[in-house]
Amino acid sequence: MNPGVTEEAGGTARTLISSLASTPVILALVVFNVIYIAASVWLQVKQSDRFTENQKIWEQMVEKAMTFCEQHRETKP
Repeated sequence: MNPGVTEEAGGTARTLISSLASTPVILALVVFNVIYIAASVWLQVKQSDRFTENQKIWEQMVEKAMTFCEQHRETKP
């Protein structure tokens, strides 16, 4: 009888864990890379939020400046 998908995945996971257990440096590098990628994604999301907020502030400033210019243009003879 052929093993199913879960048995194959389980066997592969067991093989991977046993091979990583024999080389702790590789395991440490894998864990570090996962943490590094997660932190990078989190920082990108935070930076995107900050950029969006700055863009809204910039739009408000431009709108105020344009309103000021329009008011001065209308008052000139």
